[in-house]
Amino acid sequence: MTQQASAATGQMPIGARVHLAHAVVQKLADDRGIDLLHLKGPAVLPGLRAGNRQSSDVDVLVRPSHLHKLVDALESVGWEQRTDFATGSVFAHAANWWHDGWGWVDVHVSWPGVTIDAERAFDVLSRDAVLHPIAHRPCPVPCRTAQRLVLVLHAARSGGLGDVEAAWTSADPAEQAEVRRLTAELGAEVALAAGIGELELHRGAPTYALWHHFLHGGSRLDEWRARLTAATGTRAKAGLLTSALRVNRDHLRMELGHPPTRQEVRARQVRRLRRAVGELSRRWERR
Repeated sequence: MTQQASAATGQMPIGARVHLAHAVVQKLADDRGIDLLHLKGPAVLPGLRAGNRQSSDVDVLVRPSHLHKLVDALESVGWEQRTDFATGSVFAHAANWWHDGWGWVDVHVSWPGVTIDAERAFDVLSRDAVLHPIAHRPCPVPCRTAQRLVLVLHAARSGGLGDVEAAWTSADPAEQAEVRRLTAELGAEVALAAGIGELELHRGAPTYALWHHFLHGGSRLDEWRARLTAATGTRAKAGLLTSALRVNRDHLRMELGHPPTRQEVRARQVRRLRRAVGELSRRWERR
């Protein structure tokens, strides 16, 4: 993209830019044989979301085995990776790319709450995909049942349940039954329950505390304890304990607006440790 074109897209209303960015990403996927699904924002089918909602970035779910092709495609036209999968979220499910003209693209290899193998999950979610025009480009999106589930799971994780009314509550019993069947196939029962007010039915599940934290909040210590309980396997738990003590450099970079210096990382590390010690001390005193 030329400097003039980049400046022009930067002056667009954000909604228009996001629509066009979806189309650009799909053009890259079509040219390189990349399997992906567009999610949220302009990819949502009519009637599943409040009409005044506006997305600020592009969300796509890529077939995990095609990730390397999508990364090459994005970076070939100027997108720059800003977060890694390991640091992008609690679920290590997505990473972010930034383009000065087209803005953010969030690349997902899985969807939070889905517990089956990511490649198999992509097959399930794309099984009945439909082509939905975004900026006049046909873009594959999940079917209505899958979109209902995606929106409810996102609402549960983000702590705001605004999408649940249109995606779940307004659905008729037959539509809700279809969502539950898809949920069982994807192993997402606990996450769906968190979104629709049934989480207490799953108190014994390893991920219960994590979804409870998303819904009701809590301290950073509460979050890390919940993540540790939800992690499967010794290696995963050990990795979580290690990352809990480290500064997330990707998030710090986005917060500062530039790559952090050693001094900035060190200062943030000290602040992180002090906060952890302070929280542990307060808990000890309460006990």
